[in-house]
Amino acid sequence: MSQPTWIGQTLNGRYRIEELLGQGGMSAVYKATDPNLRRVVAIKLIHSHLSNNPNFVRRFEEEAAAVAQLRHPNIVQVFDFNHDGETYYIVFEFVPGETLQARLARLSKNGRTLPLNETLQIAASMGDALDYAHKRGLVHRDIKPANIMLNVHNEAILTDFGIVKITGGTQHTATGAVLGTAQYMSPEQIRGTTIDARSDIYSLGVALFEMVGGRPPFTADSAMSLMMMHVTDPVPDLHNIRPDTPPGLVAIIEKALAKDPAQRYQSAAQMVGDLRQVQMGQPPRTAVAPAAVAPPNAGRTMVEDGGRTVVETAVPVTPPSYPTEVVPFETPQPVPMRPAAANPSPAKTGNRNWMIAGGVVGVLIIIAAILGFSGVFGGGDKDGTPVATQQVAGGGTAVAAVDSTATTRPQATATLAPTAAATATPESTATTEPTATNTAVPSPTNPPTATPTATVPPGLFVRINGITLNESGAYVVDYETFEFTEQLPGVHIHFFFNTVTQENAGMPGSGPWILYGGPRPFTQYTVNDRPATATQMCALVANADHSVQYNTGNCFDLPGG
Repeated sequence: MSQPTWIGQTLNGRYRIEELLGQGGMSAVYKATDPNLRRVVAIKLIHSHLSNNPNFVRRFEEEAAAVAQLRHPNIVQVFDFNHDGETYYIVFEFVPGETLQARLARLSKNGRTLPLNETLQIAASMGDALDYAHKRGLVHRDIKPANIMLNVHNEAILTDFGIVKITGGTQHTATGAVLGTAQYMSPEQIRGTTIDARSDIYSLGVALFEMVGGRPPFTADSAMSLMMMHVTDPVPDLHNIRPDTPPGLVAIIEKALAKDPAQRYQSAAQMVGDLRQVQMGQPPRTAVAPAAVAPPNAGRTMVEDGGRTVVETAVPVTPPSYPTEVVPFETPQPVPMRPAAANPSPAKTGNRNWMIAGGVVGVLIIIAAILGFSGVFGGGDKDGTPVATQQVAGGGTAVAAVDSTATTRPQATATLAPTAAATATPESTATTEPTATNTAVPSPTNPPTATPTATVPPGLFVRINGITLNESGAYVVDYETFEFTEQLPGVHIHFFFNTVTQENAGMPGSGPWILYGGPRPFTQYTVNDRPATATQMCALVANADHSVQYNTGNCFDLPGG
C-alpha cells in the first residue's frame, strides 16, 4: 500500500489513482478519477497490514455503511465501497480546497487569525453537520481542523468518520482504549468511559477556541500531559489571547469545553442556536456571557481586509448592552409594508409610544377643527380620521405616507412593499378603494402567495422564488438577487420569518434574523426554528453594517401550512 504501489494504477478495474493526498496509521487517501461517471474522487484505502484483521475490516465496512446513509451539505458524501482482492477501499466525493488546519497555519504564519464572522459560520456549519449525524446514531469522535475541509466556496465540509461509533452497536475497542487526537479529545474519551454526542461537542469547542485564539486551549510536549490538561486544567481566558472576542462567543466556548458532559450543550443544535445568536449581534440563549470589563475594541467583530482590520459588526460587550426589545415568537405580527423612501419610526415599537402619538394626533385634530383645516391630515374624513392607515406590530395603526410610484414594486402579494392603500396618491386615498390587485399586508389567517414572475423594480433586490423542506427538516430557499451579489463582508441578505418587522430584521433591530452571504440555496432555518405563528419566510437586502434596505425583498409561504 505504499505510494509507488498505487499511483498510476487502476483499482478494481475502474478508479485510476493519481496522487497521494494524505495517510495515517489506518489508511491512506488518494486522489483518483472515475471514468464511468467522469468525475474526480477521493479514495481511502485500508493499509495492507490491517486488511487481514477481521475486526478492523468490519469496522471499516461499518464506517462506509454508516456514512453512506448521510446526506448533508456539510458532510462529505460516500459514493462507493468495495474491495480489490485483499485491498479494501471507500470512495468519497473529492472536495477541492484546503483543510481548516492548513488555513489556520497559513494565517498564523502571517501573524493573523481567522475573521470572527468566518469562524462563527464554520462552527455553525459543523454543528449543523454533527446534529444531523447525532440524530442518526453516529458519533464522529475525531473532530479537529484536519478533518474539516474548506472548499473553493469557503463552505466547511466534515470528513473522516474513520472511527465513528454507532450508538448501541458493537464496541470497537477494548475497555479503556482511546481513539481520537489528543489535542481535541474530550475528558471522557481520555478516561475511556462512555462516549456520546457531547464528546463531539467538546472537540468542536476545542476547534472553535483554536479558530478564535489562533492556537488550541492546551499544548504540551507529550500526548499524556496534553490529555491530563483536558481532564484537569481550566480553559484559558480567550480575552487575554484575542481581546476583540465577543463575550457571548467566549461563553459558548466555555460551555462547550465543560469538563462534565452534563454541563455542556446537550445537543449540537443548542450550540448552533447560540452561535447564530452571536452572528446576529445578540447574546446566546443557553450560554451565559461573563460580565467583564470591556477590553479595547471589545464588542466588535474584526474582519481582515487586504491586510487592514475593518470593523464588520457591532456586538454588545456585556449582557445589559444587548437589545432588549425582542419581537416575541408567540404573537403573530405581520411584516409591515411601507414605501421605499420611508424610515422606521420609533413610535411603532410599543403601545406606550402609540398612546403618546395618539395624544399628539388628538391635539392636532382639535387645532385643525378650530382653524377649519380638516384636510391637514392628508385626505381624512370630515371628522379628521385618517383613511390611509397601516397595521403595525403591537396592534396599532399608523398614517401611511403613500406614494403612487410604489406600484412599480413586484406584484407578488407577499412582497415587502406598501399596503393596499399605498397605490393611491395622498389626495385620492379618501375616495379610492383598494383594488384586488393591490398588495395586502401578510397575516397568519390569510397568507399571500408569491408570484416569482412579477416585475422587479430598479435597484438592489432579493426575491424568494420557492421554499421546500429537505429530509433533515431544513427549509431550502430558492432565491435570486438583482443588481448585486450577496457576500460577507459586504452587501448581503437577511432572512427572517414574518413574525419579525422590517425594522427589527437588521441592525439596530432586535431580530431574530440570519445574515447570509451565500451560497445558494439558503438552508440555515429548520422547522425547529419556525415560530408557532410564522406563515412565511422573508428576505431583505442588507448593508455591510447589517442594517436593512426597506422594501428590497419579499416573503414566501412556508411549506406545510
